[in-house]
Amino acid sequence: MSSHTSATSADTFLSRLEEEIRNDGAVRHPFLSRFASEKMALWQLQAFGLQHYQLVRIFVNYMTNLLPRIPDPEAESLFRVVFNDEFGQYTIFRSHPALYRSFLRTLGLSDGAWGRVTPLPEVSRFIEGHLHLTREGDFLEALGAVGPGHEFSIPMMFPPLVAGIKNNTTLTDGDVEYFTLHIEEDKEHAVVFNRLITKFVGTDEGQARLRRGACFSLSLRKAFWDGLNRTLFPVGKGHL
Repeated sequence: MSSHTSATSADTFLSRLEEEIRNDGAVRHPFLSRFASEKMALWQLQAFGLQHYQLVRIFVNYMTNLLPRIPDPEAESLFRVVFNDEFGQYTIFRSHPALYRSFLRTLGLSDGAWGRVTPLPEVSRFIEGHLHLTREGDFLEALGAVGPGHEFSIPMMFPPLVAGIKNNTTLTDGDVEYFTLHIEEDKEHAVVFNRLITKFVGTDEGQARLRRGACFSLSLRKAFWDGLNRTLFPVGKGHL
């Protein structure tokens, strides 16, 4: 097929991509169902929280890297709602990293514990891969990684995390607000990203680049879940 014309409209392409993501190995990873259903000790929840926070704290850097590279004058206005949510809009104490640190405190972790943890190799590869892509890689691939690869997929991956946390602790809805907030907010963010994406996927080439970035991000997410599964549920070790 020609790279200058596409047999698939942008809306149809995005619908197909989203269906592909719904069935992706990262979204349907066995770790998620295991986390949701198994009895876990506090050390497992703390290990999960500390490793996952490493991804949380860096996410806004991906968008900061990506924004000036998008050749569209409307990009900044489209991104503003996402930036405002990530940064907490009116106070830094409502920023997403701040909300996550509050969650870590409810798990009994002291301030600074999140800075002393040694990241899993999968965590480091996740961060390095996304930083490189958003900073130096193809901008459409980067858009695919941050948009469909993150904002569309996260609302499907977070409910099992909430279930596992609530099933193994006495934490309140407020304590897990970081997760429940993302289940709703990221649905809205995905719509924002799709409005931007439709400007660039009018060709087969553009669609392939966008999809490649989404798949890249999801492959790193799958590896991240693999690493957590190995760490939280080691073979031959009792969990309680």
